[in-house]
Parts: sequence; C-alpha cells; structure tokens
Amino acid sequence: CKMGIIRALQSAEYQNEPEYADYRKQLVTELHHAVSSLNDDSFRVKLHYRAVENFRQETTWQRIETIEADEFKKHIAPLMVPEDDDELARRFDYLMLSIELAELESRNANKNKIVVTTTAESLSGLYSIPQVQKQKEIIEKVRADSFWKDAGIFDMERVREALRELIKYIEKKAQPVYYTDFEDNIIDFQEGEAIHLENDLKNYRQKVEYYLKEHQDNMAVYKLRNNKQLTQTDMDELERILFTELGTREDYQKEYGDTPVGRLVRRIVGVDRKAVNEAFSEFLNEERFNRNQIHFVRLMIDYIVKNGAIEDKTILMEDPFRTVGAIDQVFENDLESVIKIIEISDRILDNCDHIA
Repeated sequence: CKMGIIRALQSAEYQNEPEYADYRKQLVTELHHAVSSLNDDSFRVKLHYRAVENFRQETTWQRIETIEADEFKKHIAPLMVPEDDDELARRFDYLMLSIELAELESRNANKNKIVVTTTAESLSGLYSIPQVQKQKEIIEKVRADSFWKDAGIFDMERVREALRELIKYIEKKAQPVYYTDFEDNIIDFQEGEAIHLENDLKNYRQKVEYYLKEHQDNMAVYKLRNNKQLTQTDMDELERILFTELGTREDYQKEYGDTPVGRLVRRIVGVDRKAVNEAFSEFLNEERFNRNQIHFVRLMIDYIVKNGAIEDKTILMEDPFRTVGAIDQVFENDLESVIKIIEISDRILDNCDHIA
C-alpha cells in the first residue's frame, strides 16, 4: 500500500501541495531505508540483488511507474522484515493505508471503513484501560458518520497512529479481521483453519470482473478509469492479466468475442465522474447553457461514468435522454455545440482503444 500511495502522490496535483509532497517523501524515506538495510549476506537478498540495487538508488524513487511497482512487489517486499512485532498493529496499519490509497484514487473503501468503525465501537467499551482512554476523542470521532464524510488521508493517518497499538486490548474473539487489501478480500480467519477467499471463482467472466474491480490501482486500469490514454506497456500489462493470469486468449474470445481489451475494461470499471465532468466542463456553465441543455449533458456524464463510454449514439434517442428531447432540439439547432459534445464523447471512447 505504501508503494501505491507513493505512486498516487507523485502526480502534479499532489506535488504542488507541500503537505502531500512531504508525506510522499516520508514514505519514500521509509521504504528506501528498509531496502538499504537489507543484509547483503542473506541468500534470499542475493537472489534478488539486481532489484535491491535498483531500489537503493535514490533516483529510482523520483518517479515510480507500473514496472517499478511490480518489481518492488515481486522482488523486494518479500525480503522486508517488519521492525514491529505487534502483528495486529501491522494489520491495522495495512487497513488504514489501503483506505488512504483508495481515497487518493477515488475508489470505494466502504468495507474497510466499516472495519475501522467496528474497531472504534469495540474500543469505546474499554475506556477503563488508560491507553484507550487517552485516545477517547479520536475513537469517538471515528464512530460518527460525519467523520467519514470529510476525512482525508491525513485524518486517516492520525487514526492509524492513535489506534494501532490499542487493537491488542480487544478480546481476541471480538477482533475484526485486519489483513485485507484490494487484491485478496479475506472474509474470515481462525487459527488452524483454512482461509476461504471471496474471489474463489471458476468462471472466467466472473474472475475478470472481480479482478478489475478489485485492482483499480493497477496503472492501466487507473488510466482507463480517469480517461487517460494508454501506452503500449499499459496494454501489454492488461493483455498479460486477461490472457495469462486470469485465463487464456481463447477464454477471452469465448466470453467477449472481438471486444477490444481497453473497451472491455472500461465497461467493467466505468469512468471517474471527476474526469468526465472535466471533459464536459464548458457545457456545464449555467451562464452559457439553459437548464435542459445542462441536464442533457449531465445524463451523458451519468451514462459514461457507469458504462465507460457512449459506444452507440442511438442510445441518445432512448430513455432517459428522450425525456429531455433530441440533442439537436435541446441545443436549439446550435450545430457547433452538438458537434463538440459528440466529439468529446468520441474522444472518451477513443481513449479506450488508441495507444498513446
């Protein structure tokens, strides 16, 4: 999760904010120090020494792309030994960091937030313990719905730091499951028993949909969600996942026919509303356009957010669009605006298919 946050915070919108930039530097320093501290005499380290050397270079951390992130996950993460021996605290760290990452990438983290709220509920009954009583103010905040409406990643950090060492006070039978992330959703854990995963899926279509919805931090999926063009590297990564990791090219063709990969991913994950609003921003201007015109454009935005793009223009003649009127009628024969709106819609669709 720390690597994901580092990648998310390297975008210009966050680097221009000192607090976010400092947080990224802090995380980079932590991981860079951990890599630098690896024992070169260890047989396991020697097996991955090329990657270790790479991540010991400060320049590597200036910008982390998908390749570097995958390399870190595959070669470095397994070598890193936690300094903290409190397993429950570390799991709570992971939970909170996963929520931070979801916030940065505009993804839904409600399930993990519910776990944190449940934890706060449990802790609220333990105020007789001095360490818990000391964090009462934060515990009560986390219990309130109003906290989650406006909480940002720095609020999450304060919660993580305040509560991580209190988890051990909750009775074992009442402890929530904290070992969770966007890849594996563990729904139950009991010592000595098998772990049953929610994504134990046999059907290829189910596996594809589950994977894409749970891995929206993947760079290629993230770009499609945010209306950004893919590179060839991004497309190669998507094809590797769909044609190798989750099944075969034949499985894909059997389920989805000749549907282009980028277009399929978009259909499943949709598009971030902020990105679509930005694309149509000039047509949301109340000074230039009337209520019906803006309503029509907002219907288009809603459709693209949910479905990924408008692939067939005839949809604009069906409900809910026809309840407002035909696009040329709504825009009162303003052909220039109609053409521009269609061009914007087409560009959003093109970003599924065309390689930068």
